[in-house]
Amino acid sequence: MSVIRRYLLDEISKDALAQGKIAFISGPRQVGKTTMTQTLLKELRQEQNYFTWDDDEFRKAWTKDPKSLIRQIPRASLVVLDEIHKDRKWKSKIKGIYDLLKNDYKFIVTGSARLDYFRKSGDSLQGRYLPYRLHPFTLGETNRVKPPPEKDWDELLTKTFSLSDLINYGGFPEPQYLQDQKQVQRWQRLYRERMIREDLRDLQEVRDVRQVETLAILLQEKAAGQLSYESLREDLSVSFETVKRWIDLLETLYYSYRIPPYSKAIRYSLKKEPKIFLYDWSLAQNQGAKFENLVAGHLLKSCHAWTDCAMGEFQLFYLRDKLKREVDFLITKDSKAFALVEVKSGESEPTPALLYYQKILKPDFCIQVVRNTRKEKGKLLQHPGVQVLSAERFLGSLN
Repeated sequence: MSVIRRYLLDEISKDALAQGKIAFISGPRQVGKTTMTQTLLKELRQEQNYFTWDDDEFRKAWTKDPKSLIRQIPRASLVVLDEIHKDRKWKSKIKGIYDLLKNDYKFIVTGSARLDYFRKSGDSLQGRYLPYRLHPFTLGETNRVKPPPEKDWDELLTKTFSLSDLINYGGFPEPQYLQDQKQVQRWQRLYRERMIREDLRDLQEVRDVRQVETLAILLQEKAAGQLSYESLREDLSVSFETVKRWIDLLETLYYSYRIPPYSKAIRYSLKKEPKIFLYDWSLAQNQGAKFENLVAGHLLKSCHAWTDCAMGEFQLFYLRDKLKREVDFLITKDSKAFALVEVKSGESEPTPALLYYQKILKPDFCIQVVRNTRKEKGKLLQHPGVQVLSAERFLGSLN
């Protein structure tokens, strides 16, 4: 498989870099941040301007005098600083360099932990950067950001990856290239160990790293389900506060994410219980959860891309009330209902809950996604405004 030009590359060039802002690119480790930025440097014939904190020589020069290090680079160049947040004083150094040299250089900063996490301390970089979140490969991946649909959901349909390959191997580049279950399982184990024992250590001091790794494994069984902190607390024999803090850290490291319930205008809605999902959906323990997690990953990727690229403020929720009427996903655009999405293995008739929430929220799109179907349906005459789409058609229309 050839190297794929990632969807954020052109947006970053014409958005943050064109405005003279620092582009902050975060995302899971090994998701392709380094390859993406090196691709851009190669196109500019500036490959030598890539610097990583993991390189001893760079770390030594950066620690001694970062401004002199940058000044050695020809003016009007792009400079990529990878994993620089591992330097305890990185924010004040970046601020000083940018304020002094912003007219002479363009900057990209990348990190496998959420760079937002580090805004809690040190000098503020407010107004100096634009954030972008890079996600794993998805079925309709292209080299640009697809805008939100306006009339027909599948107006930008593409199929770059196989649905079965994505389900079996996840969306991370290396497992997709390996296409071998045993090698993928080894990659997943090593990935988890390095994330917990290296990235977590750089992020925050945690006494019992083994317990955090156990939590990461337990979440594979909980994927696509409602998150019970109490159940996890009992499994791990730790306090409620400790479990929540560890899950916060796993989310910061882009291992998992939570989708909250939507309660605005919903009578008897749940308000606190989030659902838990994994960035590597192939880790989910049963096929139903794996497929729902895959759909969640596609939706979250598009929500982040649309928001990061200033196409609106998009958020992802799920719907459930105390009468157990549930719809898997709701996308909001600028706080208004944009798309209701229900995921089913083979049912083509819209669920009662989907129709119920459609009537209340009146979203722009109301879709039932069907994984196994021989015959696709468009708009149903008996249910105006509802579409039943195959998984490939629905997912291929997203980023």
